[in-house]
Amino acid sequence: MPKSKLRDRIARFLDIPVHMPGVIKHGNDLCTRIDGNFLRIRSQRTKLVLSPEALGTAFLLPTVAMGRRLVGESCDPVWLENTQRILDQVNAWWDYGAVQPDFAPGNPGRPSQGVGLAFSLGVDSFYSSFFADPAPDLLILASGFDIPPERKDILAPMCNSLAAVAEATGKDWTMIETDLRRHRLFRRLSWEHSHGSAVAFLGHLLQERIGSLLISSSHDQDHLGPWGSHPDLDPYWSSSRLSVKSIGYEFSRSEKIKRLVNHVIAKPLLKRHLRVCWEHPTSLGNCGYCHKCVLLRMTLSWHAPDFKLDTLPEDIPLVQAIEALPPITDDLSLNFRRELAGHLDPPVDRALRKLIQRSEEIINRDTADA
Repeated sequence: MPKSKLRDRIARFLDIPVHMPGVIKHGNDLCTRIDGNFLRIRSQRTKLVLSPEALGTAFLLPTVAMGRRLVGESCDPVWLENTQRILDQVNAWWDYGAVQPDFAPGNPGRPSQGVGLAFSLGVDSFYSSFFADPAPDLLILASGFDIPPERKDILAPMCNSLAAVAEATGKDWTMIETDLRRHRLFRRLSWEHSHGSAVAFLGHLLQERIGSLLISSSHDQDHLGPWGSHPDLDPYWSSSRLSVKSIGYEFSRSEKIKRLVNHVIAKPLLKRHLRVCWEHPTSLGNCGYCHKCVLLRMTLSWHAPDFKLDTLPEDIPLVQAIEALPPITDDLSLNFRRELAGHLDPPVDRALRKLIQRSEEIINRDTADA
């Protein structure tokens, strides 16, 4: 978590709460002010609802992580009750010492019939779009999370890919643009901690279109740990109008790719549209040499060695790409690489094992110093 700034320390010392606006806004282009900074949300295809539950979902964790109180007028009673469960979970993980938000319980609402899926064009969300139960009927892409809103050179082809996948699978789609990650308060919390609530925020914005939001698990059930999106945390972002569900944790990332490349409809869509890269994304897709791209290349070389993605350049030989990677400092992420060891061609496997060893040395040293 970033070090607390002077403004945050003063606000905490003076017990200045973070106020959530009580007025519910509807429309395609919405703006509100939170803790002195504006927040903007827009969607050309779908009308949005900016409610206390949506804003509370986005700002609960950043607020309590700064030692401040979240207050408002009234909000959904189910959402309000769930906040205690959320705070219990994140306190167990990250020791926030959080204070329960101060809202009056409002009137519950009725959920809509639609099922939305947060769809990043990555492996986990691709898998969910084909294998989730219940099946989603709306694919939701965020502009402003991994890709900044001004990067139209990347967002435009992503939007085209989203529309192509939706059409091929008989689903609707929408893109929501927001500057949430740039909000001063939201920036005070690590994205590793806050990304699950940010995705759930999108679902609450769409509460007139969907009654369920599916969030694809990054980790399988044998390798779960403290993370912003987690099967033990995601459902607690629900309200009486929106049910938030974590899905896909029954299978490893490797198994998901294996099932996708053997699916007659998914395979060609994967070839043309799969995107995993957030460090160096391009208009064509992935960079081919960052940690996530190299992980994808290794996994494909195991399950589908002759399968080449249009979105994944392989200019750098795989062994060299692995050797050029810096050590991984997160043990959860390292698990994705451990499951590949012993399943790759010998030169690639040796390079991978050296990367794992380098990474474990860093992780063990950091753990000993903590």
